[in-house]
Amino acid sequence: MNGIWILLLLMVTAALPVIIVFFWFRRGASARQDPDGDSQLRKSPVTLSWFLVSLAAGIISLFAAALIQKFFPPLSRSGLDGSGPIFFDIYIRVALVEEASRFVILIPLFIIGSRRRNMDISFCGALGLVAGLGFAMLENAFYGMADTNITLLRAFTAAPLHGACGIRVGMAVFVCKQRPVRALVLFISAVLIHGTYNMMIVNPAFPSALAVLVAFAALLSPLSFTKLVGKDTENIPKST
Repeated sequence: MNGIWILLLLMVTAALPVIIVFFWFRRGASARQDPDGDSQLRKSPVTLSWFLVSLAAGIISLFAAALIQKFFPPLSRSGLDGSGPIFFDIYIRVALVEEASRFVILIPLFIIGSRRRNMDISFCGALGLVAGLGFAMLENAFYGMADTNITLLRAFTAAPLHGACGIRVGMAVFVCKQRPVRALVLFISAVLIHGTYNMMIVNPAFPSALAVLVAFAALLSPLSFTKLVGKDTENIPKST
């Protein structure tokens, strides 16, 4: 019985960032209905159906990344003497592969979505945020099964990190057809932020608090960035 309660607590803790963001979207929701039959959200156009589909996309991207990573040769993380292998492991095998899998999985979601509504960069960034949290939720649960002590820590560090990168990847998918250079910059920024966070986690020379600051700073910064970019991209139709 204790094991069941621990597992339940582990699942709830891993899902906590997802729950927080869901209620943040729901705050001040209007009672009027949109064409999908969901209550329209005043803070974001992400309805319940969009939220769940994006969450599922993030979970699928985790399995896709894990499958691809199996094709990479195993690299030791036992020390930081070999900077080349460590850099490849963190920035390429982990960060690049995970962000690329998120990018690819979001493309069909945005293509289908553009046929049902006018997509804008803020909306796509919001879907990327939810997809990132879906990725982090399942990843945190897996890590928590191995060590329950790190579950809460990862919920409030890895989840914001994946959410921040998800926003950038979502925006990159939106602008990739009309503005490929901007899309590449957004995607590379997600990879670099992701890799830098991981480097701080595995390198004892960096205090863990610094990784937390990086995760939250990366999550907060796209809010103003979305407003700036959205002025010249919000009317781009079907950018995927």
